[in-house]
Amino acid sequence: MGQRAASTVSLSFDEVRIPRANLLCEPGDGLKILFSALNKSRPSVAAHALGIARAAFEDGVAYINQRKQSGRNIIEFQGIQFMLADMATDLALCESWLWRVGAMIDSGEDDIGIEASMLKMRASDLAMQISENAVQLHGGYGYCKDYAVERYMRDAKITQIYEGTNQIHRQLIGRSFIEK
Repeated sequence: MGQRAASTVSLSFDEVRIPRANLLCEPGDGLKILFSALNKSRPSVAAHALGIARAAFEDGVAYINQRKQSGRNIIEFQGIQFMLADMATDLALCESWLWRVGAMIDSGEDDIGIEASMLKMRASDLAMQISENAVQLHGGYGYCKDYAVERYMRDAKITQIYEGTNQIHRQLIGRSFIEK
C-alpha cells in the first residue's frame, strides 16, 4: 500500500542449523536483545512518522492558504483554524518528546522502553491523523495521486504497525502501572 520505494518480502528458514561457534549470544537471550534493540529503534520510527506528519501539515497549510471557497481563502474559516491549532499543538508536543527520548538515548539510559513506546505510538497515530486531515483539507484533490498528501496518508499507516503495533504499545504502557 505505502512505502513503495522499500520492497518487503517474507523470509522463511526451515531446518536451518547454526554451528554453536557462530552464535552471537547465549541460547535464550535473543528476546532480551531484540527488545533492547527495539527500544532504540522505535524513536526512529517516531521520527519517520513525525516527518510524514510535518510534511502533511505544511502541505495542507500551503494549500488552504491559496484555495478559495465562497470568495474567501479556506484558512479564514474558524473550523479550519481550530483544526490547524490542534494539529500544530500536537505536532509541537510530539516533536518535543522525540527530542527528550533522543537525549535519554544519547545520555546512555537503557531503561527507556515505556518512553519509546509512548513516542512511537503517539507519533504514528499523529502522522495518520494529520495526513488524513491534510487529505480532507485538499478536498477531492487530496484523494488524487497528483498531490503528495495522498502518499503521506498511505505511508503514515505503516508507522502504526511496524516495530510493534500501537495496540501492543498501549498494552506495554498500561502494564507499566501495575504495582509489583
